Amino acid sequence: VDEEQAPLLSFIGLGPELATNLEIISSEPVQRYRDHTADVIDLSWSHTNFLLTASVDKSVRLYHFSKTNCLHLFKHANLVASVDFHPLDDRYFISGGLDKKLRLWNITDGRVKDWAQAPEVITSTRFTPDGKYVVAGLLRGQVYLYEADGLKYFTQIACRNRSGKNRKGKKVTGISFLREVGGKSERSEEHHPSLAERLNETGRSVANLVATKVLGNPEALSTRRTDRMLVSTNDSRVRLYGLHDFCMIRKYKGHTNNSMQIRARVSESGLHIACGSESGHCFIWDVDPNKNRSKKSMINKQIQSTKEKTKSTDYFEASKASLPIVTDTLFFPTNTVRESFLTSKEMLPLSLGLDRIDDDFSSAAILTLDYDG
Repeated sequence: VDEEQAPLLSFIGLGPELATNLEIISSEPVQRYRDHTADVIDLSWSHTNFLLTASVDKSVRLYHFSKTNCLHLFKHANLVASVDFHPLDDRYFISGGLDKKLRLWNITDGRVKDWAQAPEVITSTRFTPDGKYVVAGLLRGQVYLYEADGLKYFTQIACRNRSGKNRKGKKVTGISFLREVGGKSERSEEHHPSLAERLNETGRSVANLVATKVLGNPEALSTRRTDRMLVSTNDSRVRLYGLHDFCMIRKYKGHTNNSMQIRARVSESGLHIACGSESGHCFIWDVDPNKNRSKKSMINKQIQSTKEKTKSTDYFEASKASLPIVTDTLFFPTNTVRESFLTSKEMLPLSLGLDRIDDDFSSAAILTLDYDG
């Protein structure tokens, strides 16, 4: 058979037992750090492999995986709930916590560059993917957006139900982003017309004028409209918002998150969401459950499924501890999964045709963590 005519391969139906032969992560840690004197609540990795840790001991510490010691200590006035590296310049990071202060730190100087006072306790904070805004999730379900330059207030979103017991809002436990470039997700081949493509010539001129005068960047309008934000809250809901109008696109439910700091994660392809649960399960949703995708998902279809109105999810048991709480989940990157296939002796026959496998590798493997360690 000619290479051009070779059919696409798929692992669907070959059985989950194949995955047990893959070594995706090492059995022993690369480093152990024991500098904090209380629980570590949040972590952030930079693109140059530096690590920030936020702790109940009122501090943030800086590490590099190649070094055995803490590189710098950033003291705070109270508990630090969240920390995040700047996505484009790892000389800066943002932190927030119990003292309601959002701080932008300069690592080189070891000092606070800018700060802003939030109206409530800050429970989660992240930079937007372009680094232009800082997002702070608060104790009562509010999400505040600030301009990264100067931490000037920009806008806010209320992540809560309109009625019922949770109408006053619950703690924001996590913020993630799903970014699209040029009207499509970073790994999706489907094209969605941009706002400018839907406008006539006069409309495009007005849009460009607004983007230049108001946003300061003629490309800002088309860039910001493609970003989406995923917000996890303690009312057992995950909500997806568009950053072009800050309106809710979709709500995901099925898991249990009433008190823990559980955060939903997005796969590298932008097609799936995974989230832990206080029930001991890992829940998985399609970002768009109504969208017919050409590529198959490698998520094991033998796991249990539920479909009820706004609830459409796959889930599996991820903890058998005495207190079965899945505190975090993480999709393995595509390159990591492919590497594990290529280096596995048991998978050698199949890995020879890896370039012809038409599956979403970014949802092929998930790391879960539980309350039992």
